[in-house]
Amino acid sequence: MAAPCRILVLELCVVLGILLNVYTMHIESQIGKIPGYQPACDVGWASCSKVFTSPWAHILRHWGLVEQGSLFDLSLPQLAIPYFLLLMSYPVARRKSSYAPSLFLCVGVCSIAFNIYLACILKFVLKEFCIICASTYVINGTCFVCIVLDFMASRRRDTGKKIA
Repeated sequence: MAAPCRILVLELCVVLGILLNVYTMHIESQIGKIPGYQPACDVGWASCSKVFTSPWAHILRHWGLVEQGSLFDLSLPQLAIPYFLLLMSYPVARRKSSYAPSLFLCVGVCSIAFNIYLACILKFVLKEFCIICASTYVINGTCFVCIVLDFMASRRRDTGKKIA
């Protein structure tokens, strides 16, 4: 049986999310190595480099959960890649477990809440616009919609089985 379109869209967005976060890690690396480095995402009205060098770029350290330079002092893209890899496992998980759509929906709700938090930091604290950040929000939002649609479809299937 072929995967529903929502699952294919989810997997495409997962791949885009991973690629975008690998590119973000490249930018962070270049900013740290090359003084005056200006990435392509720095345009007149938007600056990703200001965002990537802010305290919020290493959120666990910023929240005081880890020390600077520790093994877990990860940047946001380093935290995002495992999230997208988890989403990549969704097609298999949904076939193996009837609980998978509910569990992934919970993960999705948390990720959307975290994206809203980061967007508020971006807009109201840093007062910047970041093209890469906004692209990540769109990709994550699309992944969430795909998971919600699949969750709703799984609930309809489960309800149909109980009635029959």
